[in-house]
Amino acid sequence: MKIGMMSAWNETSGVAIHGELVGREWVKMGNELRVFSFLEGDFHGYALIGTDEEYVIRCFGTPARSNYLNPLPFLKEDYDLFVAQDLGMLPRDKLAMIFPSIKRKAKTVLVVHTNKLRDDPSFYQTDREVLKYKNLEEFKENLRSIFEKDERYQICRKAAEEYAEKNSSEKIASKFLELFRKL
Repeated sequence: MKIGMMSAWNETSGVAIHGELVGREWVKMGNELRVFSFLEGDFHGYALIGTDEEYVIRCFGTPARSNYLNPLPFLKEDYDLFVAQDLGMLPRDKLAMIFPSIKRKAKTVLVVHTNKLRDDPSFYQTDREVLKYKNLEEFKENLRSIFEKDERYQICRKAAEEYAEKNSSEKIASKFLELFRKL
């Protein structure tokens, strides 16, 4: 599978750790990964760490600083699945301008790194949302009332519960791919 992921990468943030663990597992599994990440001078977290892999393109900033997004990498790169990690730290208004083009070429998934639902409509443009919570109880309480009767989200719930219980990057990467293939 060809995956484009918009995420913090090689940065000191929880989103970067999650994105890197899952993304590197996808590469080990034989998937093609292209990571779209924050600019070196405008990123989410405290510091950039490590050296970027050849599949990382730094092409956007945070909404609080530059609110910059270079659309060309998103439009030119080849991927069948687009995964956005933590939309709250991404330049949402700029992404919204090119999102119809992304949706024409790929299935889209949002991994939400928060413990509450947002009132910003840009959070609900993707084909699926995989919601990630601080702990299993928060996850169950916040989502049961919303998605309990919706069969489309049962796999999301099971994958998130497994992530919260075991935190195995290899296993959760496999579960995410299993979910994404069903879109």
